[in-house]
Amino acid sequence: PEEALGPPVSTDDYIRALNFPETESDRDGFRALRLALKDRRTAGLIRSAQDLLTLLAEDGIYMDDLTPDRARPEIWRRFAEGERGRAVASLGGVRDRATLARAAGRMRQDPVFRDTVHHFLRKFDHSFASFAESATDADIVALSETRTARAFMLVGRISGTFD
Repeated sequence: PEEALGPPVSTDDYIRALNFPETESDRDGFRALRLALKDRRTAGLIRSAQDLLTLLAEDGIYMDDLTPDRARPEIWRRFAEGERGRAVASLGGVRDRATLARAAGRMRQDPVFRDTVHHFLRKFDHSFASFAESATDADIVALSETRTARAFMLVGRISGTFD
């Protein structure tokens, strides 16, 4: 029941957790991740993102290597409100052709990867819609720079979310 859930993770901790700890000594990153994993509403997205990032790493695809085009906060808000396709196409800001080709190839050939991508996209969609309700534009910009958001941009693009 809703009342059994604790208080939600703070916006700063939520964003920090979605970026994952920077290094082994990133105390704030690990603290935020622990808090996020205790929050049932956030833990599913965190675990789904971890699974996806692990599978992408198997193909040498690392979110820190990507420099996606930045979409404006109002585009992110339109996505949160349910718009899809061309209206939110700028969210698919990953343009690296080699990375897109590797990820798309794996999407076609590996059913486990494909299921992981679709599960992640559902979790991200639901979680971001809740986040955007109270997020400031600065919060949305900060979230868009996380490893989790970069993974969303990549797999959203190869899965056709922005077509």
